[in-house]
Amino acid sequence: MIATTVRQQLRDYQERAVEQVLEKLDRRPILVSPTGSGKTTMATEIVERLGVPTLWMAHRKELIDQAAERLNAHGLHAGILMAGYQSDPDARVQVASVQTLVRRNKPPAGLVIVDECHHAAAETYQNILSEYTGAVLIGLTATPFRLDGRGLGDLFGEMIIAAWSDELCDSGVLHKPRVWASKAPDLRGVRVVAGDYSIGALAARTNTAELNADIVETWHKRAAGRRTVAFAVDIEHSEAITEAFRRADVPAEHLDGTTPRSERDAILQRLADGETVVVSNCMVLTEGWDLPALECAIIARPTASLNLHLQMIGRVMRACHGKDGAIVLDHAGNHHVHGLVTRRLDYTLSDEKVGFSEPLGLRRCGQCGLLFETSEPRCPECGWAPEASGGQRRRPAIHGEGELAEFDDSAFEYRRQVWVQIEAQRQAAGYKPGWSYYRFYDRFGVAPIVVADELVNPQKATPAEKAEVYREYLRIAAAKGYKPGWAAYRFRDAFGHWPRREVA
Repeated sequence: MIATTVRQQLRDYQERAVEQVLEKLDRRPILVSPTGSGKTTMATEIVERLGVPTLWMAHRKELIDQAAERLNAHGLHAGILMAGYQSDPDARVQVASVQTLVRRNKPPAGLVIVDECHHAAAETYQNILSEYTGAVLIGLTATPFRLDGRGLGDLFGEMIIAAWSDELCDSGVLHKPRVWASKAPDLRGVRVVAGDYSIGALAARTNTAELNADIVETWHKRAAGRRTVAFAVDIEHSEAITEAFRRADVPAEHLDGTTPRSERDAILQRLADGETVVVSNCMVLTEGWDLPALECAIIARPTASLNLHLQMIGRVMRACHGKDGAIVLDHAGNHHVHGLVTRRLDYTLSDEKVGFSEPLGLRRCGQCGLLFETSEPRCPECGWAPEASGGQRRRPAIHGEGELAEFDDSAFEYRRQVWVQIEAQRQAAGYKPGWSYYRFYDRFGVAPIVVADELVNPQKATPAEKAEVYREYLRIAAAKGYKPGWAAYRFRDAFGHWPRREVA
């Protein structure tokens, strides 16, 4: 029976989401809400209102501790089932580690909550959930799709979206990040394995003295003194970034999955206290870790996963007293493919990949390198206006001078770099060629002109390149049954004039 008393003050969107979840309990709902929006608070409220024995599953210590602390503060006694903790079998709510549940007898439950439920397709989760077929199942996540972008419809039947990140930024619940994004490492030939780039090949492209020095210099210019977390490709990369900061006399520490729990807690506490300024990590702080005062995220890990992209940046978006904003320094170029985290997504439970409800719509400031929406007339950071840029600027050095890429996104060299990155991701994932064309069009609002897999500059195309482009348009027209005039119109759209006799 659902209780009627509410003992904690919920925000309006939280109250609406709780009510919607309770109305859809028979549908195995997922509660979707951005990082920092209070998913644990909303789930705690649901646990109290239902008043039944509850199993709360999570896969990381930080998530376990956070959930148990919130439940206890809410007056709901929570036991913890995880190595290193004293269990309490009499507690109505059991907060349990997935890894521990696999090895132990399962506690009785009429309600099962799966935290970070985008992991629930894993075999370990499925083995556990198979023993709770009669229980109500609720998922919690900010990213309701697998690592490869596909939906969770085989596990859940309804999505309840509590709020969108842009709404929460507008209302002050979250900070909208200011993003500086660089030229990405060349990822051509790097394979995608299980939804993301192969770690070994990725590390070889990113862990260089030049790139690591650039990370430090850029941080000094854009976020000096701000509490910062850096996301690296692997342990060696994270340690190299840490050492680069230390050589610059910045208090920095490294942690990874092998760091003992007590040492990890001490490192994060020093970051919270300001004793440590930068913590570099490898796949530890992407989920389940909460430091609202965190001000800067350094993205040194390129990722093909939209899920991971959103999770990393979500770490710095929480608002708190004394914090004046969030900064993201994207040295991996992930924003060129995935866009800003405040973009609304077309979530789906089907096996189709999650999509965007709007094009990327980003412009790079030609003065300071900030990424901002094309709907804004000028850069909100320095006031640069595209119409006043005075034409194409010389592309400055990218690395070693503390500058993320400073050039207008209308510049051909920038567009060529984005095309290379998009194509690398397509080839690694095995997508059809049309995927790259659509992603490029979403990014710039124009179709790419390509010869021999290379982007062609329409202002500087040679006669031979134009001839090859026209021949390709003719081949497409013939394959699709179009008249030859279709190719001529495409050519005119690309180059601003009709194909001449010598081109044809």
